[in-house]
Amino acid sequence: MAAAPASRSLLWLMLLAALLALAFQGSRGLWEPDEGRYTNVALQMAESGDYLVPHRHHGALHVTKPPLTYWALAGSMNAFGRNEWAARLPLAAAYLLTVFLAYRLGRLFTPTRPWLPALLYAISPVPFLAANSITTDTLLAFAETAAVLAYAQRRFGGGRPAYLDLMWLLFGVAFMIKGPPGLLPLAAMAAFEWRSGGLSGLRALFRPAGLALFAAAGLSWFVFITQQRPELLDYFLRHEVVDRVASATHDRNSQWYGGFSVYLPTLAVGVLPWLALLFAGRMRRKPEFDGQTRFLLYWILLPLTVFMLSRSRLPFYILPLFVPLALLAARAFADGAFGRAQTGLLALWLAALLCLKGALAYWPYKDDARAFAAALRPLLPAPPSELAFVDAKAVYGLNFYLDTEIEKISLDDLRGPQPLSDAEYDQDLRSELRETEAQRYFLVPEKQAAAFKDAIARGGKQAERLGSVRRYAVFRIAGRP
Repeated sequence: MAAAPASRSLLWLMLLAALLALAFQGSRGLWEPDEGRYTNVALQMAESGDYLVPHRHHGALHVTKPPLTYWALAGSMNAFGRNEWAARLPLAAAYLLTVFLAYRLGRLFTPTRPWLPALLYAISPVPFLAANSITTDTLLAFAETAAVLAYAQRRFGGGRPAYLDLMWLLFGVAFMIKGPPGLLPLAAMAAFEWRSGGLSGLRALFRPAGLALFAAAGLSWFVFITQQRPELLDYFLRHEVVDRVASATHDRNSQWYGGFSVYLPTLAVGVLPWLALLFAGRMRRKPEFDGQTRFLLYWILLPLTVFMLSRSRLPFYILPLFVPLALLAARAFADGAFGRAQTGLLALWLAALLCLKGALAYWPYKDDARAFAAALRPLLPAPPSELAFVDAKAVYGLNFYLDTEIEKISLDDLRGPQPLSDAEYDQDLRSELRETEAQRYFLVPEKQAAAFKDAIARGGKQAERLGSVRRYAVFRIAGRP
């Protein structure tokens, strides 16, 4: 590959990445909770026509993330239909684009073999698997990498200062994907500029035109939504920023050791194929520790420190760090041909990745929403207009398969004001029963089934049990169509 012209190397690289991205991409059902939740909000947008205010149910806001990911999902499903392939297409596209951006970064950081960091990123299990999982992280990795490339073109490629304006625009896109985490590479840039040029170097990053572009791309939606609902400002700042960093509110590996138990295994698995390739080839005996290497270390270590200290931790949060890791690993290779040993290991690894993705596509996973829908559908006398989960975690992927609203209901009466977004329940059973809706069915945990029937009877109605699915009893209110 090293001897091939650059255009041919890039072509083969992108074909390989496309195979990894698109193989079995629509074979697997939606896995709860993330894939069901994201697709449900996107479908709510597409069906209501309201693309500015995300909802998980027509009466319940869901603004835990900015809307760009939902826009991407809704646009893809509008264009290609309601199917798993279309739902995951934005992730595959973002993965492919990130591979291309890693190639462009390789032209600056590993100019003799610009394809190598892109290849290492493409074959890492973490980006590969993330591209098949509907979350914000693959889109965020693309936006962050694009912003860093714009910076690197100016800093290491001798590009025009306008590249910094483009950088800020792209950071605005990252902010619209996941909010403040999208700005973490700025810490690396600031540290590098301060180390290299002091205050003057740091000031050069903050161009008025760039900041204006960032505000337009990254803040305009937040301004709009907080003008509509001023109380959301406290929600964004306290619940989505402070609580995620400093509290266990979100219950995502918040223990003091959570960073070690989540991120260290993720990093180890992610770099496994690179280590094999490195040991099969020649590494530089004296790695060059220049400005580019120092910047890559900043890009890895400063965001990783933030993720370790934050008390909300999931494996894919560190996905964007695999681009600088791939660049650093590529710089550790000695110049020369990509030999038989590396080529053989690469072929075996690609086959293993495709086998893994194929196996996951048909693995009987317990939280597969497609399998849940297939089991539930025969119990329902008519297609549902709403599925109400009573005192249970809602399975939002059922909207994707059954074209129905999903609601979370409390068996007990709710008292006091509820959170404006991301509330535990949409409403209580008493309020729900005041609404007259055809083809509404209730899914109740088996241990709560008797209490549910009693509550319905106290309201002067009768709960008709239709059967059981998984751990739920399925009811409708007798006398309703």
